[in-house]
Amino acid sequence: MIINYNLVIIVMLFIVLMSIQFTLNKIYVLLKEIKEILNLKKIKDK
Repeated sequence: MIINYNLVIIVMLFIVLMSIQFTLNKIYVLLKEIKEILNLKKIKDK
């Protein structure tokens, strides 16, 4: 059985990049929610 290492490396790189993107997207959404909560709190305090 012949293993194409280039293909394996490309697939692994793709998976790592997708996981990084997913993580960054989750962080972005969380920061957006925190910003909205802080804005609501600031408006409520006035």
